[in-house]
Amino acid sequence: MTDSQLLTTTDTSLAVIEAIQELDGATPAELAAALELSESAVYKHLYTLAKHGYVASEGDEYRLGARFYHIGMYVRNRSKVYELAGKYVIELAEQSNEESDFGIEENGRIVTLFDSVGSSAKPSSRLNNYEYMHTTAIGKAILARLPESRIDEIDDRWGLPELTEETITSRAELDAELERIRERGYAINDQESIPGKRVAGVVAEGPNGAVIGGFTVSGPAYRIEDADLHQEFPDILQRVVPNFETELVSQGLL
Repeated sequence: MTDSQLLTTTDTSLAVIEAIQELDGATPAELAAALELSESAVYKHLYTLAKHGYVASEGDEYRLGARFYHIGMYVRNRSKVYELAGKYVIELAEQSNEESDFGIEENGRIVTLFDSVGSSAKPSSRLNNYEYMHTTAIGKAILARLPESRIDEIDDRWGLPELTEETITSRAELDAELERIRERGYAINDQESIPGKRVAGVVAEGPNGAVIGGFTVSGPAYRIEDADLHQEFPDILQRVVPNFETELVSQGLL
């Protein structure tokens, strides 16, 4: 599919939705300025989105509607594979006493479907569940399994934006990191997406070697030492995730 097949009105509506999320709510004037559109054009898109429950107004400001929650829950629960992953996220959180996530790659980004926190952890400070692959442990673990041509496609589409001072921002640095991941069998996100958060992650795969998604264990930098990041967390992941893969097969889900 090419841009010649793009529906401009749909593309603009999606841009309005994304701008509302990025601005954490906005007036039509603010959206018009952010998107370089007229207020009347923005209002038409807001009216249509509101009619179908995708946005809601609070005074002069528009926010994303609760319908997105129901759609998100449907996406997360549409697969028994993902439902089973949620069980293992809880187990990883309990074994580590920290936070655990499960995410998948979709359109070159990482979508977090499940998260859980253990007894020592607090809820994540993550602001969104749609993240750049090069900034996350799940993303880098999956990138390390992809062919060079696919990595090129993702890099060309999304680039390597800097989110923190620790974010990888050059392709040479990313390639070197992916080679380290292949050698040691796990990926890390050492404050690369969120300052103060250290994460280890591994991929989960089917019996044919196809990547299903990835699991992580994470904790705050003030408490997580290098030994936790490079030994304890990977050990837990490499002990638990194979059980998930085995149960997928035993339940006939793959």
